[in-house]
Amino acid sequence: MAGIPGGDALHALVFAVMEHGMRSLTTPEGLAVALVQESGTGDRTITTFTGVGAQAAVKAARAKAQSSTAERLAIVWDGRLTSKEGDETAVMVLAHERGQPSTLIFAQRYAAKGTEVEAVGRPGYVGDRAPLLG
Repeated sequence: MAGIPGGDALHALVFAVMEHGMRSLTTPEGLAVALVQESGTGDRTITTFTGVGAQAAVKAARAKAQSSTAERLAIVWDGRLTSKEGDETAVMVLAHERGQPSTLIFAQRYAAKGTEVEAVGRPGYVGDRAPLLG
């Protein structure tokens, strides 16, 4: 992902989390908001946030991320991208690597056709936000 901020390890985490998100869309439960934390050795833990709306779940995941000791983390959820062409459904990922100046935002647009989900285009870098990790 030349030209996109973040290191190879963070990009690998983003792709793994994005793939998890796309697969989860087709399950009966759908994609639960999740926080994936990765240690310096590559071990990953996942925490899901359910029982509340998506916005509250993302807020809870962001709060938990702020106290994380992980080297890298990602938050994934089923969201929307808004542009002048209109709204599109997308798997959204916030990703941050310790020591980096900002949290990166990635999205994979998709179209739902009955019980099937089809990716629209390729995953893309959307922008950045304030850092989640200290």
